[in-house]
Amino acid sequence: MIFVTLLKNRKVLMFAVLAAGALIMLLGRLFASFSDISAENADDHAPIAYIPAAQTSTDPNDVRAMEERLEEFLSLVEGAGRVRILIGISAHRETVFAVDSTASESFTREEDAQGGNREMSQRSDQSSTVLIPDRNGSSRPLVLRESEPRVEGIVIIAQGGADPIVRSELTRAAQAVLGLDAHRIQVLTMRVE
Repeated sequence: MIFVTLLKNRKVLMFAVLAAGALIMLLGRLFASFSDISAENADDHAPIAYIPAAQTSTDPNDVRAMEERLEEFLSLVEGAGRVRILIGISAHRETVFAVDSTASESFTREEDAQGGNREMSQRSDQSSTVLIPDRNGSSRPLVLRESEPRVEGIVIIAQGGADPIVRSELTRAAQAVLGLDAHRIQVLTMRVE
């Protein structure tokens, strides 16, 4: 009934459409302002460090900067207190080249006139690095995989390291950030000064 009445009166219908449009625009602005506020707060609580284990520099300054970021991050864990970190980095970059391998094996059995038997086996293996031409017309080895120096382990020394719950939380956080297995993470208690 209300709808029929609205259809009869065009002025009322136009007003209702304009009011609905204004309400939609108002709600859109309201939600946009909430998302701006939550985005500002998200910056305050953004992760301090995410360090993929496979992409790590061996430069001592870079390693120390990574340790400081993790110290700041892990000290936020409830009960952890002050935190110090030592990160162990593999010292080398590994390159794996493609290799072409061939193997051959021969087996010989001989019988002499007196009924004696003699067996001989021979195996030979050959391998060579696969070479591919480059743009300059020379050849270079075909690289299958290169791996950067990586985090091998971490020692976390925390004031709250004696508490098993804190120790577990610090271990899980280090696992998540560095991608390490738990056996590569040691959590120790900091000496009281």
